[in-house]
Amino acid sequence: NLTKTNKLILAAIAFLAVVGLGSGQAHAATLTVSGGCAIDEAVIAVNDAVDGNGCVKTGAAYGSSDTINIPSGSHMAIDVPEIENPVTIKGAGMDQTTVDADGLYEGFESREATMVTISDMKITNFIDSAIEIGQSSAVLKNLDIDGAGADANGILVFANDGGTYSLDAENVYVHNIQSTNGYVVAAFLITSDGQTNLNIDLRSTTIADIHNTVGGAIGVYLVAGTDNEGGSNLTADVVNTTVHNITSPGFSAPFGSLAGADNGITNVNTNITNITITGMRGGAGSIPFPGLISAAYYAIGFTIEASDVANVTTTVSNSIMADNLNDGVSSNCAVADASATFGGTGTVNAAIVSGGHNISDDDSCAGFNQPGDLQNFDNIIPTLGPLQDNGGVVPTRALLAGSPAIASGASVLGVTTDARGVVRNAECPSVGAFQFEGAVCAASTTNGGGTNAGAPNTGIGAVSPAMTIIATSLGLGIIAYALRKRTAVK
Repeated sequence: NLTKTNKLILAAIAFLAVVGLGSGQAHAATLTVSGGCAIDEAVIAVNDAVDGNGCVKTGAAYGSSDTINIPSGSHMAIDVPEIENPVTIKGAGMDQTTVDADGLYEGFESREATMVTISDMKITNFIDSAIEIGQSSAVLKNLDIDGAGADANGILVFANDGGTYSLDAENVYVHNIQSTNGYVVAAFLITSDGQTNLNIDLRSTTIADIHNTVGGAIGVYLVAGTDNEGGSNLTADVVNTTVHNITSPGFSAPFGSLAGADNGITNVNTNITNITITGMRGGAGSIPFPGLISAAYYAIGFTIEASDVANVTTTVSNSIMADNLNDGVSSNCAVADASATFGGTGTVNAAIVSGGHNISDDDSCAGFNQPGDLQNFDNIIPTLGPLQDNGGVVPTRALLAGSPAIASGASVLGVTTDARGVVRNAECPSVGAFQFEGAVCAASTTNGGGTNAGAPNTGIGAVSPAMTIIATSLGLGIIAYALRKRTAVK
């Protein structure tokens, strides 16, 4: 009979043996881009699981998840093939490694690779998109996506094969995109169709200077159920994000959600916490959605059949919305049911709701009267610094002394730092992506209730064929592009 101690020792030995055997079977090769091994050749080597074209692996054999290291300096991404196997592509830092697509190619493109990780680099001078992820999960971290004035999208993610996928993006800066087409350009375009589940987590991300001189412009665009293949589910959690200067003469939205239901039930649910949105400029949507206006947040749904249900809900907490204009008029929230356009008779449940402690300069967000909400608050912009490096990885807009956002938020589970990694006050954190350091909590909170009330005491004196129609109107032509790209992988 074994003693209890002996049993524990034998169990530990058996566990270590299993781990040792298992690790021996989980092969992974490492390639370094240098000399004769260019980025495209490294991807080919990983896809084919064989050395070649100047690329020679180190470490174990090619296997379950290989690594491509791109050292500091500028590296050309010339005609990089689609990524077909799980891989980690890692630079030396977003301010040290630059991947230049030469103005003729996309950056990185994945198809059914199961899992792709791209981190620690700047991607610039691309067309179509800097990163395109199809039918795969992805981790994107410490990335500078610089459009260099290109007519392109930042990051495109799509899935429509009935699977379940995720996108985790942290410390990503998408900026400097200038489109001249009649469709929509987006920093993030994320689509889920064909009864697919897509889960999105965006943290400490900044989107800025996204412009379209003809069509529309959107920061984060969440789209589900528009491919006539039954319902789909898209869930997004967005935390500590700054969106600034999204402009077009047509439809604009820093955050846009679209749920379409044709032969099914589609759900798009977005939870937004500690966001700062400023400087949006846009106009009313074109036919067939003349009632849809530009706004900091918009939620739109449509159905085709009587049994269809489109649910699209955006919940906003601890966030700032200011200086966002539709045809020159302040516009922070807009909701629409577009079913009538297609003769649809199903049910649309579209809403933008408050989780409390939001500060806005108008009253367009109906129902933003929860604890801590301040609507119609004047002069928010003068209490925000410019978008710049305030520490951390991505640029932010600092809260200046006297800002109504200082010490006016509520603690949220899992949100313990701001976009820079600065610890938030657990009792009365700042509202928005930036945490003001050194503030004193108020004795009680204040609900603005549309009365332009002063902020709580901060201790620093703060007061004061339907798819074709959709794709060619409202500037949603980018959806047609995404559907075309997906056709190749069906």
